[in-house]
Amino acid sequence: MVDDIDAEVAALKSRGVTFEEYDLPGCRTADGVCRVEGVGRAGYFKDSEGNLLGLVQFG
Repeated sequence: MVDDIDAEVAALKSRGVTFEEYDLPGCRTADGVCRVEGVGRAGYFKDSEGNLLGLVQFG
C-alpha cells in the first residue's frame, strides 16, 4: 500500500523495474498503473524470480 503510486512507480522505474501492462476489463494500464473500480489505482511488476508483486493506492 502506498500514498502516492505515481511517485513510487517512477522511483522503481528509475531503478530498472519494468511494470506489467494490461488491457483487461476493469484494468487497463497507462504507464504501468491502472484504475481499479471501487478500489483505487494499482501497478504490478515481477521480481527476479517471476513472482507478481503489486502496489496499490486506495481511494
